[in-house]
Amino acid sequence: TEFYASSKHLKSFSLARFCDLWTVLIENGKGVIFYFDGPDGDWAGMLGGMFYGDIYSGVLTASEMFWYVRDGFRGEGLRLYRSFEQWAREQGCTEIRLVHLSDSMPQKLERVYGRLGYIAVETHYSKELT
Repeated sequence: TEFYASSKHLKSFSLARFCDLWTVLIENGKGVIFYFDGPDGDWAGMLGGMFYGDIYSGVLTASEMFWYVRDGFRGEGLRLYRSFEQWAREQGCTEIRLVHLSDSMPQKLERVYGRLGYIAVETHYSKELT
């Protein structure tokens, strides 16, 4: 809910749908959620990802679906990424795809992704139909 509230581009979050989807992904071994807690015992950061065979090549690819770290814990989220990368390797993936929202620290994330060895590949555009 906080992740969706942090962006003007994300709308209509359904916790029930989120839980249903991630339960299926985790139970069938295709998805994972990593998190860490803050000192109060409440979650402070989460990263959810899944893997699949690329639609055209079949190459096993891991894709980050959400990555959110609460204010006050930013900078600690790389441990989530490292866990996700290790998980992707263990699944036999040979590629990871990361995304970021255009209104969520795009310059900062571009630098972080670059330091991690990523290159920009594609930009998605969205139009709301009325």
